[in-house]
Amino acid sequence: MGRHSSFRLRWSRYYQYILEGQVFFLKQKAFTNNSDGCIEWELITEQTYKDAMKRGSKDNVVVVEEEVSIAPVQPLTLIFNETYSMDETDVRQAIIEGQESVRELRKHTKIPNGLEYRIFKKILELQIKQVQDYEKVAI
Repeated sequence: MGRHSSFRLRWSRYYQYILEGQVFFLKQKAFTNNSDGCIEWELITEQTYKDAMKRGSKDNVVVVEEEVSIAPVQPLTLIFNETYSMDETDVRQAIIEGQESVRELRKHTKIPNGLEYRIFKKILELQIKQVQDYEKVAI
């Protein structure tokens, strides 16, 4: 479902998400109308990102391994959807489960950043495996 035609672009920001040594380039766009607003993310090419930097856009870098529990779900969904080539809803749910698990563990114990990402990744992979197994059984 897309946004209504009354929404107008108000601003956009460009990001580099670094995940396991791989760089993903994303664009965040904010749209508003008289009474509402929304934010959309999209994967972009490296050249588009470089062109935006030449035009004076601010360089925003997110190292996912260090900020996995606070990183926004939408860009992570786009990134992991590229990796796993699954339904976006399933990938999104797996990411949310992984982030919630890390946050819950952090409430009860001190976790180093590197371990946070490994826990997140393990839970993400388990969730995705469950979905894939369910789809195999359904077929």
